[in-house]
Amino acid sequence: MDLAGLEIIKAGGGDAPSDFKCANREFVLYLDASAAYDQQQRMGQVYWAVYKKRVVGYMALAMGSAGSERQAELGIDTHGSIPALVITRLATDERYERRGIGRYMVSYAVRLARIMAMDAGCRIVLANSEPDATEFYEAVGFAKFRNDRACDPDPIRHGPVEETGADGRCDAEYVSMYIDMGLSELRAGWNDGPR
Repeated sequence: MDLAGLEIIKAGGGDAPSDFKCANREFVLYLDASAAYDQQQRMGQVYWAVYKKRVVGYMALAMGSAGSERQAELGIDTHGSIPALVITRLATDERYERRGIGRYMVSYAVRLARIMAMDAGCRIVLANSEPDATEFYEAVGFAKFRNDRACDPDPIRHGPVEETGADGRCDAEYVSMYIDMGLSELRAGWNDGPR
């Protein structure tokens, strides 16, 4: 697939594609049940990956943070939490998998984070990966936190990523991963905004 024809477009309030197919049913259900609400309430923003007028993937982004317990691991001396852009969902239509669409969407998210870093403050890009997707995230530049298990993929809706249920266990485990937008990274690419 020629990625030159691929576009990333900010989704409107209710324009979810009816024919989007994904092996992970939760990602399809999010489009049907929560995406429009998140956008209306300014709790998240969906971006479509469009190829030849067809939605072939999507990502949902939100603002978040990594707690102060991550400071030492990231080598940051700060007084509070670390501002982050969070990829809460990243999905490719199963008919278009393994063609570079996911990589392209992550690249777009990183460019957005660079702009935010210069304009408002954004040190890291976070993703809470399903265990079987960690190799993908590592291949596109993410690293695992040393304490890498997170309980919830959506910190905006359900609280901090380290939070557990009343019994101290996670219903579903995710691997908390990040890209550090350190100072040298930002200086090198500060003007590489979305196209």
